[in-house]
Amino acid sequence: MRLKIVKKSIKEGISNGNPYCIKSLYVNFKEKEVYGKILNHLKEKGVGEDQILKFCKPNEYNGNTTYAFGLNCSDFTFNKVEQFGILDAKIIFAINDKGYINARIQIENKKEQVLAYEAPESNVDGWANGDNNANSAVVSDNAIKVSGVNSLPNEDLDIPF
Repeated sequence: MRLKIVKKSIKEGISNGNPYCIKSLYVNFKEKEVYGKILNHLKEKGVGEDQILKFCKPNEYNGNTTYAFGLNCSDFTFNKVEQFGILDAKIIFAINDKGYINARIQIENKKEQVLAYEAPESNVDGWANGDNNANSAVVSDNAIKVSGVNSLPNEDLDIPF
């Protein structure tokens, strides 16, 4: 299942005198068919629709629907992934005794079943010209000045898509 990591969270506290630390990811996806499969799976396990909607509810923004839920993972995975990266993993949707849904990455032979991970595009480590110093950026001679910001005229834009 391919999921976009929206947020990383750490919940710490003390329960029965023992400290705990839960690391989890808040993830989302867009595929309505996948949501339908999750819905059917949870209903087959006897989970009520109101509990399912608390766990994974459709959200609409600008005409696009996404589905989000909390995903438990190991410290190893939590430390390796970054917000807005894409995680492809085998996910288990377990239900505890109180009827709460616990989504987590499947573990086989002490290995989490992460099939792929794509780092977010915001991981920029340099520029195409090889210069990492922002003060020495080169601006084209045909750039025009707008409110103190250099910008290129529309006809000179080179859009990569």
